[in-house]
Amino acid sequence: MLRLLGKWTPILVGLLFIYSGFYKLLYPGEATMALVALDLPERLAVVMIATVTAIELYLGIILLFKLDLKFGWWAATGVMFAFTLFLWYLSTLANPPACGCLGLSGLFKSNRADALFGVGRNVAILWLLKFAYDYYCKSSAAPKAVAAAAPGCSTL
Repeated sequence: MLRLLGKWTPILVGLLFIYSGFYKLLYPGEATMALVALDLPERLAVVMIATVTAIELYLGIILLFKLDLKFGWWAATGVMFAFTLFLWYLSTLANPPACGCLGLSGLFKSNRADALFGVGRNVAILWLLKFAYDYYCKSSAAPKAVAAAAPGCSTL
């Protein structure tokens, strides 16, 4: 089961990043207002959301098409960790703004519950990325074609 998760994780996480990027591309307001609610200047918030959107789309393409899995894993892990810390911070606020992530705002009755759900979701994604790394780079049973899809794994 873990091998199957490891095999399909780059595609699943890539699709998740592409979905999230397109969502922010089409509806940037909620994510932007989440940053403005945290006292960031509106122009800076717009630039940050545009940058995050570009990063999500770029990483999504890299992972979906397995263009550079080594870079994709490390970058996706870093981005997911940063998102997780941001959601955790939101969950500690007395009246947190909606995060604007993945269009899931309003899933619960409070933004704090949304943020905590996002933390749990992101931790699960971080574990999936670890399983993928193990499958492609550490598994002796991984086919040679699989190892070729992740050049440089031995140097990780």
